Amino acid sequence: MDRPALKISAKEVLKDLRSGLEDHEFMLKYNLTYRQLQSLFRKLIKAGYVSPLELAQRLCVTQSQVTDVMGLVTKSILELDDGEDDL
Repeated sequence: MDRPALKISAKEVLKDLRSGLEDHEFMLKYNLTYRQLQSLFRKLIKAGYVSPLELAQRLCVTQSQVTDVMGLVTKSILELDDGEDDL
């Protein structure tokens, strides 16, 4: 028994994609599994609506994001070091 095909607006998906919607948000909004989301992205590429590079850039971590995380890690380590004096 085949399931009916989902009807999703490419225009709406592109708007969401370019506004920074993350994978889990796509899956919730459009009621998709991870596999269906990947299929949707492949169809957008095949139809010429989006390039593979544009999709790949969604996954890139920026230098400022890495710097922010490293700052939080450093702060946490310093807090742990300060707490050792209490032992």
